[in-house]
Amino acid sequence: MKVNEILKAMRFVTPALATPVNKDGSLDTDGLKNLVKYVLEKGMTNIFLLGYAGECLAFSREERRAVISAAREAAGDGVMIMAGVMDDSTNLVLNHISDAYDCGADCVLTTPTDFVHCEDDELRCFFNEINEKTKLPIFIYNCPENQHYLTPDLMSEFMQLENIIGLKQTSTVNKIQDMMLKVKNNDKFLMVSGDEFAYFPAMCLGVEGFIMGGPGNSLVPLSIEILNNFRAGKFEEARTGYFKMIGFLNELYFTLPYPTMMPQIKAMLEIGGVCGRWMTHPTAAVSDADMEKIKDMMKRHDIAM
Repeated sequence: MKVNEILKAMRFVTPALATPVNKDGSLDTDGLKNLVKYVLEKGMTNIFLLGYAGECLAFSREERRAVISAAREAAGDGVMIMAGVMDDSTNLVLNHISDAYDCGADCVLTTPTDFVHCEDDELRCFFNEINEKTKLPIFIYNCPENQHYLTPDLMSEFMQLENIIGLKQTSTVNKIQDMMLKVKNNDKFLMVSGDEFAYFPAMCLGVEGFIMGGPGNSLVPLSIEILNNFRAGKFEEARTGYFKMIGFLNELYFTLPYPTMMPQIKAMLEIGGVCGRWMTHPTAAVSDADMEKIKDMMKRHDIAM
């Protein structure tokens, strides 16, 4: 897929898919195929695999290849697939890019290396090298869950590199604003937002594309409806949908004893009959008792899978 086609496709909502696993932690490829088909049937047109929502760092190189291959098989040839290639060294990231290419991905996304904190000159070295050696177009992931923060000035340098075609900015509205002052969208580069709690505000700032984990897996029609209403000039309807989304997610994410949102999202996928709730070890899946609490939340907030 050509860069202009990728960027056109990304001017929408892209789900950062969960990675289904079995109770023993092994990869559930049938569950993954079901999830891919589910989000596409609900209206998504792209998919993002192996992000932090997809527990990417828990999987071996062979398992990552299996995830991309299974998703491509389920999605067919016309769906744009982005693959996360995050890891702890330049060589490992390049290996994952090569694998993503072989398995049918159209582009990749990476943070800087995950474990070692990098200074700006080291970040320049990292992104320049993967730009030179990549087999696929690259989105940079600026994520607060990762210990690195790429400054707007640094991003304005990286967006000039031939194979750096986009930025996923997962952060607060003020950081989105700061980045937009330095990073301009064009036919060769696109900045997208990645925080569901900045979804509507980011639209108001002019962000055109969104990659989201929680809503992208479990609130697909609502996510698309909010964006379509905004683009149709139905701002009050978009705002109302956004508050419905974050009202539900605030309760789902922050009133149950799980440190990330993914156990709850996988629980919703199990409730919807899409795939199992199981997490990669040692992360705990949602308990049976909390499954009932989530069902109650969904009923009270009028959320259906």
